[in-house]
Amino acid sequence: MLKKVLQGISGLLSKRTAVAILFTTFFCVAMVSIADDTKVPADKSKFHIIVLMGQSNMAGSGHPVLPEYVKADPNVLMMGNDMKWTASRVYPGGGMGPGNAFARHYAELHPGITVGVIQAARGGRGIKELWKGGKDRDGAPNYDNLMAKVKEAMKVGTIKAILWHQGETDCGDAAYVDKLKTLATDVRTDIGDQDLAFIAGELGRYATWTSNFNTNIIPKAKTEIPNCSVASSEKLMDLGDKVHFSGFSCEILGSRYLMEYLAMKEPQLAVKFKPMLDDLTAKMLAKDSEWVTVVNPSMTEGETKPLGWDGKWSSKGSLEPVRDTKDFASAPASLRVESVGGPVLGSISTPLKEVSGKKLNITCKMKNSGFSKCFLVITGLDGSYKQALNKELIDAKDAKDWTSFSAEFVVPSNAVNDRLAILVEGEGKAWLDDIVIEKSAPPAGAASSEKPSVAGGTNIALNGNMSEGQDNPTNWTSVWTSTGKLKGIRDTQTFKSGPASIRIESDGGPVKGSVSQKLEGAAGMKLKVKGWAKCQGSKTCSAGIGTFDASWKMIKWINVFAKAGDFDWTQFEQDVEIPADAVTVNLGLGIDGEGSEWFDDIEVIVVK
Repeated sequence: MLKKVLQGISGLLSKRTAVAILFTTFFCVAMVSIADDTKVPADKSKFHIIVLMGQSNMAGSGHPVLPEYVKADPNVLMMGNDMKWTASRVYPGGGMGPGNAFARHYAELHPGITVGVIQAARGGRGIKELWKGGKDRDGAPNYDNLMAKVKEAMKVGTIKAILWHQGETDCGDAAYVDKLKTLATDVRTDIGDQDLAFIAGELGRYATWTSNFNTNIIPKAKTEIPNCSVASSEKLMDLGDKVHFSGFSCEILGSRYLMEYLAMKEPQLAVKFKPMLDDLTAKMLAKDSEWVTVVNPSMTEGETKPLGWDGKWSSKGSLEPVRDTKDFASAPASLRVESVGGPVLGSISTPLKEVSGKKLNITCKMKNSGFSKCFLVITGLDGSYKQALNKELIDAKDAKDWTSFSAEFVVPSNAVNDRLAILVEGEGKAWLDDIVIEKSAPPAGAASSEKPSVAGGTNIALNGNMSEGQDNPTNWTSVWTSTGKLKGIRDTQTFKSGPASIRIESDGGPVKGSVSQKLEGAAGMKLKVKGWAKCQGSKTCSAGIGTFDASWKMIKWINVFAKAGDFDWTQFEQDVEIPADAVTVNLGLGIDGEGSEWFDDIEVIVVK
């Protein structure tokens, strides 16, 4: 996928970068643990636990994220992969899901009750990958992992409901409800509660391909699965991709899930909640209808950060978005992005709605203080999440004071998941305000797909400093083993440079395997691979690149680094040439033996 995007920027924004800006939006978990001193109630009856299952809409892909979910809620706790409970929030780069709204409003309706959330939804997964015995793409047992969390949670709380939203992958399966019944029965049996509420949801009605599922398939769940109901998606809106609900609609959908639960289990509270649901539905639908192209263009809404600017990506350092109420082009606020703790290469972005195939006339005001590069960029993915658009619109590097800019651009018709981003490099602060985007029909033949090429000097490894992620580093999720089991963990205690490293460790005995990420657009390239490694216990610590043809037959394995025995942080650097006929290129971090090893500051630089 990686190709050069920005003509005239010397490869600052690679196609890989653009994919990261967008891809994290749809496949990040919405609720995430944060460091605090949250305490679980001592009384199990005061700790009500909700389990979230399904794919990306339940995992959290809705934008904009409402301010209520950006800050930690002490009444709603999230279980991490370490089985610990901490206050939940939507972190920068993540999206909302219906579980956010369900948990918050449930807590409001139950004073003195703390709500616990177990997030088990995974983007793009079919029901067979999620039910009992199913395996994920990396071989992980999704259901078993969920049940391990559930069993731990039941020691301190009471499971109240399963919220299920899935079907985009299986919407044409006539036997879907039979499979869902099997899943629901297994979950209830393993939890030990056959009366446990199981709430499913309609897919978005904004897409024609969901009509049969919503009309003829999922309604059967109410009659064929005991203690089951289905939340309606009537009038709800999407992000413009015809798949994912907007953040405003997630607030409604999650509240409808709650109403279905209350009607089933607590009818008196359902009566109390009804006017609240009607009120928030009216408000959120109004917000959805106001969102024509870009949310919050003058930064009038939001608390610590402007509403809608939820996307966050960095390949180096840390970047934070701030709603600046003191320095703006026009009152009451602007978006300020600033490096934290040193130089950064990254972006803050917001979704663009229904711009595919449109001619855009964009005006805005920007200011830069300190960054060596500062751009307004538009990026887009097609329906299969491959890059369809990656374009520099405005160069604001030299805008020392508030400066007006304008740009005109035709969005390719196949770019259906689109975002506007402020992308910076270096150390400093930059501001953005007063965005105006006018849409019109493009000249005939203008909205064609871009085919950018790779730029020399581009780092095509994502999250090489492990700055993004929760329990596991973002992008380092593909696991392979030939023997034994391993874990890939984001380690915030041991690293070469902050904030974290990836720790790869054997799990229950010796292992031979690797954790890897795909290097998009590497075929035919000369690359410089470098990073740092540390080892304790394992026989051999290694890094290498695997190249494969379309049938996943190995073309060539390229050793980058290998070192035996225990050693402290050691730097490695190797130039490699990737076969031009490689269809898939993976960078793997390998372990052989029993022990732990750490990797940090990984870079894969395009030499030519």
